[in-house]
Amino acid sequence: MSASARRVPIRLTPMRRHLAAILTVALSCAFVAVMVLAGNLVQESLRASTAQTYSGADLVVEQEIPDDAWESTTPLPAPEVAGTEDVWPLTQGFAQLTSSAVADGPYLQVVLTPPGEDALEEGSPAADDSQVVLDRTAADALEVGVGDTVTLPAGTIVPEDTTDHTLTVSGIAPAAEGAALGATPRILADDANSALLLGPTRGTTTDTWLATVPAGTDPADVAAAASTGGTTVTTVEDAEQEAVDQLMTGFAALGVILGVFVVIALFTSAVVIANTFTVTVAQRTRSLALLRTLGATRGRVGRIVLRDSALVGVVGAVLGVIGGHLLVQAALAGAAAAGWLDAVMAVPVSLTSVLVPILAGLVLTVLAGLAPVRAATRVAPLQALRTVAAPPRGGFGVRGVLGVIGAGAGLALMIGGAVLAGSHPLPGILLAVLGGLLSFGGMLLALVVLTRPLALLLGRVAGRIGGLPARIAAANIARSPGRSAATVAALLIGTTLMTMMAVGARTTEASLTAELDSNRPIDLVVSAAAMPEDAAAQIAAVDGVRVAESGTVGRIDVGADEPLLVYGLDPETVRETSHRPAVADELADDTLLVGWERAEETGLQDGERITVPTVDGSTRELTVRFDANLKMPMLTPGTLEAVSQDGTRPVVVADFEDEGTAARGDTDAYGIVDAVYQVTSGDGFSEADVVAGGAEREMYGQVLRVLLGITVGLLAVAVLVALVGVANTLSLGVVERRGENALLRALGTTRRQMRAMLGWEGVLLALIGAVLGIVLGAVYGGLGVIALLGSAVAVTVTIPWGQVVLVVVAAVLAGFLASVLPGRSAARTAPAAALAAAE
Repeated sequence: MSASARRVPIRLTPMRRHLAAILTVALSCAFVAVMVLAGNLVQESLRASTAQTYSGADLVVEQEIPDDAWESTTPLPAPEVAGTEDVWPLTQGFAQLTSSAVADGPYLQVVLTPPGEDALEEGSPAADDSQVVLDRTAADALEVGVGDTVTLPAGTIVPEDTTDHTLTVSGIAPAAEGAALGATPRILADDANSALLLGPTRGTTTDTWLATVPAGTDPADVAAAASTGGTTVTTVEDAEQEAVDQLMTGFAALGVILGVFVVIALFTSAVVIANTFTVTVAQRTRSLALLRTLGATRGRVGRIVLRDSALVGVVGAVLGVIGGHLLVQAALAGAAAAGWLDAVMAVPVSLTSVLVPILAGLVLTVLAGLAPVRAATRVAPLQALRTVAAPPRGGFGVRGVLGVIGAGAGLALMIGGAVLAGSHPLPGILLAVLGGLLSFGGMLLALVVLTRPLALLLGRVAGRIGGLPARIAAANIARSPGRSAATVAALLIGTTLMTMMAVGARTTEASLTAELDSNRPIDLVVSAAAMPEDAAAQIAAVDGVRVAESGTVGRIDVGADEPLLVYGLDPETVRETSHRPAVADELADDTLLVGWERAEETGLQDGERITVPTVDGSTRELTVRFDANLKMPMLTPGTLEAVSQDGTRPVVVADFEDEGTAARGDTDAYGIVDAVYQVTSGDGFSEADVVAGGAEREMYGQVLRVLLGITVGLLAVAVLVALVGVANTLSLGVVERRGENALLRALGTTRRQMRAMLGWEGVLLALIGAVLGIVLGAVYGGLGVIALLGSAVAVTVTIPWGQVVLVVVAAVLAGFLASVLPGRSAARTAPAAALAAAE
């Protein structure tokens, strides 16, 4: 072959055939860009916060002060730092102000105005301690302007101060740097009012001071010369960076979690891309063989495929970077419009946010193209003479054997890890994680074996519903198990993880709720030294409380080192207010209900009869009954009155309305508790104590639901990529089977039947992925929670059937939608033209 011939570019397939792969790469790279930009935004926010702390300063001075200086009631002298101009203390105080428009005002940071800095948007500095300067954020929060008054409540700064202070707003300063990210609202104190706003020491009881240097002086030179002995001087830039680095360590775990989702999305994309190029190579086997016949080397053929994959990666990555940045900018604009940010800020574009996604996309496509490249270089020249493709090999194969062994061994390790975690949590969890990875890897390998029988099985069922198109669709899937398995693998990742998270979250919520119900089956317990007679009625009237009943509480002597705190409740009260009404059936006179943990602390045994002293000096026998891990031991009120040596105190027990009901409305558990606190602060209540187990129970549920929502949202990227893969597989199948489709059309198959055939193929692929994913996800979610929580609580594996059905319905619907465009393409096939063009 001549040198000029070698320079002629050879394209394996038209670029339009790779649109799905480009879209896949773009989605994944956009996800990477969004994650990088999210990290940039966090750093920007933290940097803005630290910049606000050091506003107006050039240097940060840290100097040790004697222990007795912390008790000073007079201002301490500023440290002497050579080369500085002004030095003032770094204050960390907060004060609550109220106004006529905002009765429950926000807490504002009190900072000293840097000496010589009086740049105000309007008004003038405070003339005395009856005036105050606020920044724009604080003024907006209090809805005040220059000339309006605000109130500093008594005791806010100095606990002994019993006077409310009315202050006139004399000036408003600009908002701090980073206000677009929600900077902390500030009160700007100066010499005129610092004693009132910062206390008698005027904020000088601190070991951190701020300083400025004369104009033209390098702060770094001053810092290097002034850092001696017990004094450390750093530039503000270095201090800000150190503070940001320290704060970012707290986000390390979150970064790892987000990184996992990025890897999931990239892995799913790799499966789709590899499938695309594998099918492309298979479709062009004769073309590649012809190139080999004409003298093209294996390396030349490999470079053709590799070049196409790299081009797909670059184009997709660039589109993804642009899309990711635009998406974040739109999110920031939306957040500002919703009032979550004070202003629209520009997306923090950086070299990292551009290069990392592009490199990820390029590496992703090149790696995903290695297997197709290897397949392309194995094409023999004689294959150009074949008119019929070799049929797929049957049998289990090495891959299937390895997959089944890996899946079985991994499942065994997961079960063993879950059991081991009950006594040795960390080794058990690690073993379960290892088993999960091994079993899932085995399942991915075994998919090529499982896809064919599952497709045929589902095809029989679908054939009864969809007729001939459904049966042909199932046969097409079974005929190309490798390509179909790759598509199912992409779907399997998303559905498995989504089901795992749903089952895990629901199981965790159910297990923790059961544990809390076991410990404290009553949502709210209010005890006091004294209560009004209508205390139960007052608490029952609080929004969100379903019912409230009266009882008593006291201590009894059971022979332990300390008396046992026992609640006196009658069975009907327990039945009305408890999450475990069955407890009431065990409650009777002279029966002490107690949980095993309290029993261990006091040496009680289930079923034993104990003798306790009574109020009148005699004794009384009680029968001990264990009730799970009940941490509020119970007696009937009459029995408790007789055996409580120090008498009893009144108690009100209450049950919350169920979340999401009309009776509950929008009131959350903590809102109910706050309202109960207001009731107990009223007349007639003395030394009231409120225990709200229901608030803790609902908090767990809310946290788990939020985490589940975030997780599902992040996993949706992987699912979206997988659905693009389904559409891609169907589209490539249409191209691959143009001759067959033409023959079907020539034999009388209608356009509608052609579209139905592709629709059923998409639905069946989605069903295979969904069914396998649900089974695996349920197993992983259940065993995972047992491994994580089994040593602490009794785990009850709970399947959220509603969410499981939703996953199946969503998968089927998405599979059908993914078939729409390929179906239209197949339906447009002209019999004569397609038969003429067939190879």
